[in-house]
Amino acid sequence: MSISTITMEPRQRTSPISNGLESKMRILLVEDAPFLRFAFARLLRIHGYEVKEVNDGRQALDCIAEFQPEFVVTDLRMPVMDGVELIHRLRTDPETAHLPVLAITADADEYFENQAMQAGALGCLIKPFDLSVLLDRLREFQTGEPI
Repeated sequence: MSISTITMEPRQRTSPISNGLESKMRILLVEDAPFLRFAFARLLRIHGYEVKEVNDGRQALDCIAEFQPEFVVTDLRMPVMDGVELIHRLRTDPETAHLPVLAITADADEYFENQAMQAGALGCLIKPFDLSVLLDRLREFQTGEPI
């Protein structure tokens, strides 16, 4: 399993949630596999995150203005628009350039991880991974401290 180092700035929160952090963070989850999308979204909601689920990069771009996510978790290999293209478009738009993005992929080939990182992802998780690793990456982003 390959996990890239993620350096993130802490965010201010205003109300307590079940995982001990403050306030719900809005996460846009971009995953084309229905079972994985369901599992990831359920886990995140159980831990107090507000989650918007979409199937591909095009749907992600379409809902960003309305949902206003604070963090994006995206698969890299999807139909319509893949995760690398999504990350690239987020980075080149001044309205979304600041959004932190964590890539996830089933491809153990470093090529895809490198593409995501070059496009501007903060890190990349290789599926399958322990779901606690995803939670740890999000907590690192919220607190600014490695877990």
